[in-house]
Amino acid sequence: MSRCPVSDLSPLDWLPLTDDVPAVSGLPLGFAAYLKLLPPLGIDRSIPVATYSFQARTVEQLNARVAFWNTHGIHHGQPAPDRLTPITYRQVAAELGVAFTPAFGNEAISRAYGGWPPHLGSSLALEVAFAQQLVEVLSPQTDTYFFGSVAEGAYHWDAQGLPTDWLEQGQAGDVVDLYQQERRWPTYTFAANRAWCLYQGEDQDLALGCSLAIGQQLQAHPALETWPLK
Repeated sequence: MSRCPVSDLSPLDWLPLTDDVPAVSGLPLGFAAYLKLLPPLGIDRSIPVATYSFQARTVEQLNARVAFWNTHGIHHGQPAPDRLTPITYRQVAAELGVAFTPAFGNEAISRAYGGWPPHLGSSLALEVAFAQQLVEVLSPQTDTYFFGSVAEGAYHWDAQGLPTDWLEQGQAGDVVDLYQQERRWPTYTFAANRAWCLYQGEDQDLALGCSLAIGQQLQAHPALETWPLK
């Protein structure tokens, strides 16, 4: 699979890039289902989080936190990526004894612990696996456009070294390699026949507009977690 640049921007006409096109969470209107996809999450169960103090107001507390991180290989509050195994948000909620509702996410986890727990995190491997699983549902051979927006932080660099919007065309499966290169989703990834559209704004979880059939497949998926957006 390979992507190629596209100079004709007409495939973007249906996207809500301006106020002229109505949208649901950044996605065009007209889809039968709109879903928010929870990002991948991993856990290092070897880290004794029960002994971790989230207090960091004094020098002693800060030193204790650093000592804990050093002992258990935690960098910038995140576990070592190669020691993470997948865990669902539903499982995290169950272990915390918290209801698994659309409001449950990273902020709810931080509130429950009193801070972000040092045994939970993500990794490129988990994120790529997430992309692969999602693309399998969408069909890897689907003719697909990839659009990155400067306004949403998904820019490329032009010949003068300035950030610029970009548009490429390929197959849905190409987004896996694209994610590995960019370490984020394009602003929009959408089927050329407009059967589905993915959107990730700079400060927003990945959202999908699609058919009821695709939505049902994703909601029944054992590893991918979604919530309806409307």
